[in-house]
Amino acid sequence: MALNVVHQREIVEVPFDMPDGRVLTHMVLVLSRVELQEYEDGMFYGVLISSKNHIPELTIPIKSGWLNKPLSKQSYFITHLIQQFNANEVMHRYNLFLKNAYFEPLVNKILENVVWGNDEID
Repeated sequence: MALNVVHQREIVEVPFDMPDGRVLTHMVLVLSRVELQEYEDGMFYGVLISSKNHIPELTIPIKSGWLNKPLSKQSYFITHLIQQFNANEVMHRYNLFLKNAYFEPLVNKILENVVWGNDEID
């Protein structure tokens, strides 16, 4: 079992592998449950948070009141950039969480953008 546990809906800072091959320090929102870390020795999934809105169709602006504390600048959930981490990779914790009411709609948008799409099957 991992010694350093992160919690679903928590925002942490990690080394994120960017699509262009660079590794940048970024905040992520923890998507997976604590139980996954227990089963897989610290493994968790996180979605990238960025202050840049490169592909607006795939981002969700983080609105005032969605978090237990405000961020210092406008930021976005980058719904198509999800990565696996280990709890030992967490570089910084902020005691910052997405409020429960906004988690399920965010997960549904991630699934729509990454898995389901908007196309209907005939």
